[in-house]
Amino acid sequence: MSAQVLQVSAGTGPIEVRRFVALLAEHLTERCAERGALVSLVVVRGDEAAPASVEIHLAAAPPSVEQLSGTHALVARSGARGKKARKRWYAGVRLCASAEAEAGATKIARADVQIAAMCAGGPGGQHVNKTASAVRVFHPGSGITVRVSDERSQHDNVRVALARLAKTVAQRAQERAAGARAGRRLLHYRLERGRPAFVYELDRHGGLSLCDEICSR
Repeated sequence: MSAQVLQVSAGTGPIEVRRFVALLAEHLTERCAERGALVSLVVVRGDEAAPASVEIHLAAAPPSVEQLSGTHALVARSGARGKKARKRWYAGVRLCASAEAEAGATKIARADVQIAAMCAGGPGGQHVNKTASAVRVFHPGSGITVRVSDERSQHDNVRVALARLAKTVAQRAQERAAGARAGRRLLHYRLERGRPAFVYELDRHGGLSLCDEICSR
């Protein structure tokens, strides 16, 4: 199980859809917990009672959470609209990569890498060429390898290599995190209306009730 975000979005929908998003986020938070997901954070974008989107951050998300993705619809009349107005409101739900998980930790310890000594090349005479002071450091977690021969001692070269490795891993993680955030923003505007995976009605308490003809997956 990995850290992910379940995004609940109103797209560019009206106030009725945003109110639906608020109710749906609460409903899905409970469904995630029932499926064994660990909810670490809930981020509301906009008015808490009628947000444009809600992000349910999952520290651990089992595969079954993916089944909650898709278009969700609410069948309910709006009190602010006439009887002939539409009464079906659509919200989008998508499971996305967590930007925070992509960023991750940037500190890398010796235990996280594989270190191999090697002879330093370049100028410096016989002493440099025969002393295995240079190092090759491989980080299995990212697949990145760095080689350092700047310093005179192997210990110092390992220290420099770990610092450079951490910086490189952090830069790549930041790029992936930026891509994850951009992807979530794009999904906010890609709401598919019609053919919902789940259809709800409002119960007598104002909460969501899954319609009988749509089965929870």
